[in-house]
Amino acid sequence: MKKALTIFSIFTLLFFLSPLTSVSGTEDNKSAQLLSRLSKTYKNYKSIKASFTVNIRNKQSNTSVKQSGVLYQKGKKFRVNMSGQEVFCDGKTIWTFLEDANEVQISKFDPKSMDVNPSEIFTIYEKGFSHRYAGPVTDGATFLEVVELTPTDKNKGYFKVKIGIDKVASKIKEMSVYSKNGLITTYVIQKFEPNVQINDSYFKFDPKDKPGVIEIDLR
Repeated sequence: MKKALTIFSIFTLLFFLSPLTSVSGTEDNKSAQLLSRLSKTYKNYKSIKASFTVNIRNKQSNTSVKQSGVLYQKGKKFRVNMSGQEVFCDGKTIWTFLEDANEVQISKFDPKSMDVNPSEIFTIYEKGFSHRYAGPVTDGATFLEVVELTPTDKNKGYFKVKIGIDKVASKIKEMSVYSKNGLITTYVIQKFEPNVQINDSYFKFDPKDKPGVIEIDLR
């Protein structure tokens, strides 16, 4: 069995939502306002299609890996298409397909085992974090407001998340995850399409689409 570089290690990024953490201070009040507006925006979406790039940088070795992909999300279901790898999840089962091995690994979906659930990538800030306003930055012609998140669960594999918010569109433009192992994973949203029509079958792996595929059932 070929070991997969799972999407979940890359997304170290919509279930029942909890209220935002209450914090004090002027800057924290500003972060709360920004995040509240984000919540209102994303709660209006029944489905999402997002094209993204992800850059994984190792501070210790001063190396980086850059990839691009597309995320489809609908409720608890998601699918991520990247070069050489696809991940399907119908909310109960996860299929990880590795193109070069023509192999699919099948496992039970357990959101509690992941630091960040891909189906929550655009609402990660809504529970389990304290937050503060970290100031404005300019990304090309786009002005972003940065909010820094700190997980309340200190057993998480990361200690900080920074999200860059396009204040005009009230959407997340980029997100950086700072892991305890020294990796900094930065996602940049290149194109965002809400409320796209996606059939539920799109979130399930069909072996008929991959002739000769080797199925590894890990459930």
